[in-house]
Amino acid sequence: MMRKRLLLASMTCLALTATACGGGNGEDTADSADGDRPDTLVLTLTPSAEQGELIESAQPLADMLEERLGIEVEPNVPTDYAGVIVALESGQADIAGGLGPRQMVQAEEQAGADLALQSERYGSTIYVTQWFTNDPDTYCETDPVDVDGYLFCNGVEEATDPSEGPIAADTVEKVAGAKVAFVDFGSTSGYAVPSLQLLNAGVDPEEDIEPIFAGGHDNSVLAVLEGDADVGVSYQDARQDVADQAPEVGQEVVVFGWSEPIPNDGFALNGNLPEDLKQEINDALLDIMSTEEGAAVMGELYSIDDLLPIESSDYDVIRELEAELGDRLEE
Repeated sequence: MMRKRLLLASMTCLALTATACGGGNGEDTADSADGDRPDTLVLTLTPSAEQGELIESAQPLADMLEERLGIEVEPNVPTDYAGVIVALESGQADIAGGLGPRQMVQAEEQAGADLALQSERYGSTIYVTQWFTNDPDTYCETDPVDVDGYLFCNGVEEATDPSEGPIAADTVEKVAGAKVAFVDFGSTSGYAVPSLQLLNAGVDPEEDIEPIFAGGHDNSVLAVLEGDADVGVSYQDARQDVADQAPEVGQEVVVFGWSEPIPNDGFALNGNLPEDLKQEINDALLDIMSTEEGAAVMGELYSIDDLLPIESSDYDVIRELEAELGDRLEE
């Protein structure tokens, strides 16, 4: 039962109030009864990095949306991944951004949201979990190689695209007995995918390691850099997110493995919003992305290079992952 509870922990907040999870102001901002345009829209963002930094970066995006829509837009960043789904389900979020793949599925299936757009980075709509360590002697079977100031080993340094994953998956078995920094129970690359990798390597992600939850991809990197964990996971390459505050990270934290490809994060819209307004929001986000100022804001928020239309079926691989992970954890 412990294993099942851990799998479901990312959804525990769904039974609580949105305020308790860091949600909105307690009022349903979407008016589905007569299709009237709401007076205010709430832009809710996933806390994949430091909450305060995201809130600061979210205000410019809210302002740009407000200018294009003619409706007041309030930014909000819940305290955890589950809080975003709570906000959508309770009507306290109208536009949700930075939703990881698991959140995109939860937004649609649990909160009745409409999937809107998917992020593109470096010309790709897929990414990977990266495994990294402060102990390359244990986890690197080849000498670390410097690529633009960041160390990689086990062949990861030769990869140019996430489609080349998984890489060095067999080294994951060495993680047994280590203290491992995950991101959040609700994170795909920061928990679900690496947990399944551990299980496939014969390592129980609860019993055979000492897990800690850093609360953000940047914090997972910092946990390994500062010695609070031996190994960590994040999206690639989250080391760049902390390079300003920790210039030594590229040399002290070594990436030693990649997972299989994962579909990128995206934006979802409250399903109760008027259909014409949903289209306006979609068009506004695309227009913002097309401007120099808007692209800079999107890049600062989630390193987004472009936004593209998305189909629900693009996340079927995540639905399959959830089912397999649930079955394996219950064994």
